[in-house]
Amino acid sequence: MGFVMSRSNVPDELIERLSTETGQRLTAQARRGRRKALSQISHFVVTITHDGVATEELIFEAAPTLGQIAARAGDGAFIVAIAMKRKSLRERFRLRLAAE
Repeated sequence: MGFVMSRSNVPDELIERLSTETGQRLTAQARRGRRKALSQISHFVVTITHDGVATEELIFEAAPTLGQIAARAGDGAFIVAIAMKRKSLRERFRLRLAAE
């Protein structure tokens, strides 16, 4: 005959540990899903200036490296800001239609 585990045979510490591990895995999985979704509807905007007065925005689909920014900005450019912005609904819709 086999051994049947019932709630009374399982220590509370084991149940708590397994519950915590499961919760952490589910949380990590949800976090990865949110990051992936956010990256698909966002882009990175690097604001630069050459003269200290006029600014220009460089748009990157993924987080740029300093080398990528330098290559696009050119010599003598100063970085004013770096931000992650969500694409507008119109732009997301247009991209979805273009993909079809």
